[in-house]
Amino acid sequence: MKSVRHYLDVTFYNIRLALMTILEYPGDFLGWLLSNPIQFVVGFATIRFVVQEFGTINGWDQGQLAFLYGISVISHAFSMMLFVQGWFMGYYVVEGEFDRYMLRPLSVLYQFFFTNFNVFGITDLIPGICVFAYGCMQVHFAWNISRVAAVLLLIAGATMIRGGIYIFMGTFSFWTKSVNDFAGFTQEFFDKTTMYPLTMYPKAMQFVLTYLIPIGWISFYPAEGLLKGINTGVIFTFFIGVVVLAFAGIFFQYGLTRYESAGH
Repeated sequence: MKSVRHYLDVTFYNIRLALMTILEYPGDFLGWLLSNPIQFVVGFATIRFVVQEFGTINGWDQGQLAFLYGISVISHAFSMMLFVQGWFMGYYVVEGEFDRYMLRPLSVLYQFFFTNFNVFGITDLIPGICVFAYGCMQVHFAWNISRVAAVLLLIAGATMIRGGIYIFMGTFSFWTKSVNDFAGFTQEFFDKTTMYPLTMYPKAMQFVLTYLIPIGWISFYPAEGLLKGINTGVIFTFFIGVVVLAFAGIFFQYGLTRYESAGH
């Protein structure tokens, strides 16, 4: 418990530092706050237009799609706050930046991700909550204590799945030693597979995104269950998130043994 308390203290201290940094440059944060949500608002507006013009998307109406879209963006926002470092792991490997993490008496994985809290992820969270709230109203989602718990469990699990994939992909940098990040590819891939019904894709792709790369559990399966009053998908999402994150952590520790302090 003493060790856990120490890690929590360090985490809250770093969050405080991140917030203080924003206060030093309020104009920068305001710019992100005004511009970043636009991409998600436009994205959902496009989906809404398609539904209005051509009907449902694979059986999902406007309200259901807003519910699904909102869950996807909210989990994306939290993954940006906590795990965005994974996108740029190649830079840290090539520049030898992991040296300082290895000299400190804390887990390298913890330091790399949780001492660099990305406050700008909040700018993604706002449109996600707005679209999700709109979706809840459209589908007449009845809130109670169990459903609040289910949504929170879903967001936690979905965030861990995204974060685990970021860690797993970034860890390959220990072998490639390349500064080329996979941010663009990953973002596009997640957008196309978590903001729309998974059933609109071919059966082979559905199989891959369900059993091999569990992206379908980020939003589609749990959202489908919640809309039907079933919480099983939420439980599966949380469990899969824990497994994916644990596996990614083990893979990261193995990759770290390949680190050669390649800095200049």
